[in-house]
Amino acid sequence: MTDYKQLAPESKVWVFQAEREFTATELQTVTNNLSSFVDNWLSHGSLLKAHYKVLYNRFIVFFADEQGDRMCGRAVDASVRFIKEQEAKLGITMLNRSLVAYKDKDKIVSCTLDELSHLAEEGKISPETIVFNNMVATKADFEKNWMIPLATSWQQTYILQHK
Repeated sequence: MTDYKQLAPESKVWVFQAEREFTATELQTVTNNLSSFVDNWLSHGSLLKAHYKVLYNRFIVFFADEQGDRMCGRAVDASVRFIKEQEAKLGITMLNRSLVAYKDKDKIVSCTLDELSHLAEEGKISPETIVFNNMVATKADFEKNWMIPLATSWQQTYILQHK
């Protein structure tokens, strides 16, 4: 696995959010499987310069430096296939893009976009509530825009459209 600091700012990023936190046993399993996957992740027949992070016991984040050559579709498909395998092994959902996560004090909470709209209407979340933008595309974007206030997020636009 490539050291995170060695990845270029324009390295590609994929964020997968579990519906709930991993248990300690699940986290160990996922971490072992991630290490093996990233150490053997290929694009165009060559090992990728890649890294992973498991954050808040809920998010799996892949980073891949394309090194001047676009990643092949097979490499991207392999990462999705890996996540699907983890979902099946652990009985947990990680590919549901309608789930969003936000910070509630020191806790991370998952909900659907519709539920997020209701929480906003009820005043249980505010424009300052930190949400997770899993649509970030690069390492630089991840570092600046993954955890942002609801007021500046794409989720806010969704809430405004559904009022």
